[in-house]
Amino acid sequence: MKKLNKKALLIMLLILGLAVLTGCQRNVDSNGVTLPEKVIYLDTPWKAMMNEGFISALLVWPLAQAINLVYSWTGISILAVAIVTLVFNLITLPFTIKSTVQMQKMQEINPKLQEIQAKYEGKTDDNSKMAMAQEMQVLYNKYNLNPLGAIATPLLQFPILIAMYYAVQRADAVVSGTAFGMPLSTTPRAAVANFSQGWPLVVIFALMVVSQFVSSKISMWLADKKRKSSRKYKAYADKGNPQSSQQNIMTIMLLGMVAVLGFGWPIAMSVYWLINSVINVLKTLYVQKRYVD
Repeated sequence: MKKLNKKALLIMLLILGLAVLTGCQRNVDSNGVTLPEKVIYLDTPWKAMMNEGFISALLVWPLAQAINLVYSWTGISILAVAIVTLVFNLITLPFTIKSTVQMQKMQEINPKLQEIQAKYEGKTDDNSKMAMAQEMQVLYNKYNLNPLGAIATPLLQFPILIAMYYAVQRADAVVSGTAFGMPLSTTPRAAVANFSQGWPLVVIFALMVVSQFVSSKISMWLADKKRKSSRKYKAYADKGNPQSSQQNIMTIMLLGMVAVLGFGWPIAMSVYWLINSVINVLKTLYVQKRYVD
């Protein structure tokens, strides 16, 4: 499996892991309403979270309290979630830029990696495997790349995604807050069922899905644009390229998983994911211009 596909597969496994882990902690009742004893209020002490585990104490409580604090200033629940998401992304930006650079450079050298792999296709002896590995390593060194660097971002985002999921379930600002006349804890599924009132929440969910798609494709689009502008580009080489088809399939599968899971999550989570995706697109464009080009 190609490196890019390994990254996409990793992201899907992380999201599946999130779906499993979120089912391990019971914060809501059968109707999706947060249990009273699980609500995190602005005066809920940090020590009260210690018994729940590492993620609750070090990640969920600070995020939930940040949402509660911003809400106490603004009085708008959905704005509080948006601001906390934006601020957190700004704080972690220095840690994710390097990974984004690696990922985008990886996209650009992908055709060269394919050439090396095609050169040794069908050769299973140890000498051929070693020669292929050496040629790939030379290519990585030439572009100052670490193949594992591209997966640092999803690995970093995974615990934050879990923590944010729990935070929007439990923060008092979300539990008691509203958006467009409906509880911020409303799921897109419930908004569709009550479409006459919940259509703004459906729009937010739809925008989240679209932004996630653009976020997943932006680095590939930029790499293709740069490759096609090269004097060495040959249009016929793109025809029937199985790698491109595999990338599209993985992107669609990833988007499908996000949409299915997000359909049953609080709309506050869609707000988080929407802003995250938009920031990722802007970050990718910045990195391409500032570091890659």
